[in-house]
Amino acid sequence: MPKKLVSIEDFRDQWLDDFFMYSAPHKKVPPDIHSALARKLDIINAAVSYKDLKSPPGNRYEELEGKLQEYSSIRVNKQYRLIFKWVNGKAQDLYLDPHEY
Repeated sequence: MPKKLVSIEDFRDQWLDDFFMYSAPHKKVPPDIHSALARKLDIINAAVSYKDLKSPPGNRYEELEGKLQEYSSIRVNKQYRLIFKWVNGKAQDLYLDPHEY
């Protein structure tokens, strides 16, 4: 049974939508982050305000700068983060970034 979208308005990539809605595995989601990624997506989906994403501190919520100025992010782990626009209480254009250093 698919999950109900509450605060997530849309995903940039269909595979991430499928991962969230149906727990569908995908080659772009390393097995070692499956549970953390699912948990972070649930946190975003349950948020009423961007302030809800600041807790727990492990989310490491950030409002981004530069070419991603309109976007925010939370960390999945040290490498991966979820990037999205927070508009009128909804996460838009949500995608998983393999934040390469």
